[in-house]
Amino acid sequence: MTLTVGDRIQVSLDFATIRFIGSVDGSKGEWLGVEWDDPARGKHDGSHNGKRYFTSSSGNETSCSFIRFHPTKVHTAKPFLKTLMEKYLDDTTTSNNPEKDLGQVYFGGNKNLVVETVGFDKVQRKQSQLNSLTVIGLANLQVGSAGIPGEIIAHNFQIRDLDLSKSLIRCWDTLADIVSQLPSLSILRLNYCRLESPPDNPTLLHRNNASPFVGLKTLALSNTMTTWSQIIKLEPLLPKLEDLQLGENQIQSITNLRVDQFQQLKWINLENNHVQQWKDIESLGNLKSLEILYLNGNKIPIIEPISEGMFSKLIFLRIEDNLLSQWSSWDMLNVLPSLKKLRSKENPLFKETNAEDIAPHVVGRIKGLTVIDGNTLTGRERMDLERYYLKLCTRDASTHEEISKIHPRYKELCDAHGEPELSTKSEKATLSNRLIGVTLTHRSSLPLETKSKIELEDPIKMVDKRLLATMLIRNLRNIIQKLFRIPASRQQLYILQYAPSGELMIMDLDDELRDLKFYGIEQGDEIVAVEN
Repeated sequence: MTLTVGDRIQVSLDFATIRFIGSVDGSKGEWLGVEWDDPARGKHDGSHNGKRYFTSSSGNETSCSFIRFHPTKVHTAKPFLKTLMEKYLDDTTTSNNPEKDLGQVYFGGNKNLVVETVGFDKVQRKQSQLNSLTVIGLANLQVGSAGIPGEIIAHNFQIRDLDLSKSLIRCWDTLADIVSQLPSLSILRLNYCRLESPPDNPTLLHRNNASPFVGLKTLALSNTMTTWSQIIKLEPLLPKLEDLQLGENQIQSITNLRVDQFQQLKWINLENNHVQQWKDIESLGNLKSLEILYLNGNKIPIIEPISEGMFSKLIFLRIEDNLLSQWSSWDMLNVLPSLKKLRSKENPLFKETNAEDIAPHVVGRIKGLTVIDGNTLTGRERMDLERYYLKLCTRDASTHEEISKIHPRYKELCDAHGEPELSTKSEKATLSNRLIGVTLTHRSSLPLETKSKIELEDPIKMVDKRLLATMLIRNLRNIIQKLFRIPASRQQLYILQYAPSGELMIMDLDDELRDLKFYGIEQGDEIVAVEN
């Protein structure tokens, strides 16, 4: 095996790039100087005993090592077709019938010149087996080359979804050689790969005078250390791209994005990157087809005013786990005309806010939301939360005019629900007339003939909770799933109430679309979850 600087290798479960091949002072033989994908795996930065042999691309002081090549421990690149056949061809399913395995091949169109073959039927059936595959997973199988030119396309594959994550492909040139031979491909997953930067001239990646990636609709490049400037270089090759996954790439900003680029892009995932300002991603608002944007796990402290027409089709936004600390950030999102789904928990502001006030603030500040933090809102729930938000607004000023300056939607909501009574400073808005205190319990069983709680075994877990009477049983299941780790599909829910006679009543909460008020929920009731 001939190795060169820049090649990718795998050692056990760890991946690395070769940065140096040669001798090291004070030792005999040849060494490989490698930079590990996981910086914690190494020992130095490319220098040894004061002498530098190579430089790490990350600049990390512990990302590099010197290792010896060993054919059973250091795994190197394998051809695509060979790897695919090793995984997907199953010899145990083929026939051993000698008659079926006989075949005839004609040469040069002369049917008088016939050669009899053995194993002919087996080859045909294997080829049929491969041609039927549309989803191929070759992740973590050391794919690193396209193999012999033309050998992939000769099989006429119908692959639509290809996973090459954690492979040993080192450059886009190799990917172009592979993908150009898969004309049906629309989804390409390259997560955890480390690819060299694509050429400045994208036509250098053309095959047969066209982009080999022209059919791609989904491209996954999470945890690949791909930069945004590299994505811009690839843009001319991806005219049909709809889904771009770029999580965990240390991306800090989105720059040089023109309005005529990525016209078909509907979803971009930038979670767990290093974005520190809203302005660093605001150019994404020029993407006319963008419907889904993941910005969770970044370091954005505030959402700044959004220009009219930006993010015009955005439906789903994730901004949880950032550094948002002002409600004005949520006010800014109210200008997005298509926004329906929002995840925004795990921001510093929420740690300082009463848990019962969070949903009213979010719903009250952003019109049109139907799902917040995974919970679907009914029209009745929205109305209840907006009315409560109006009461919360009265804490911040003494007149309606002053409140309107602080809360942009205040007047709009007053027109819809009526003006709230202005509170004195000592008064606090409350949901006491709408929130009901109940006890949620996880029990191993609940005999329906039980006459008193004394007869029941101690619950596995018990949580006191205040719930809206308008909450649907469907949404209650989501809460119980989070609290007790019981999948919603396996929950059997009951309400325990005492009749005027003192007898315990057990009612099955079996209608997903009914609310708690329908079942006559009262203060102090117990809701029991039993896992089926």
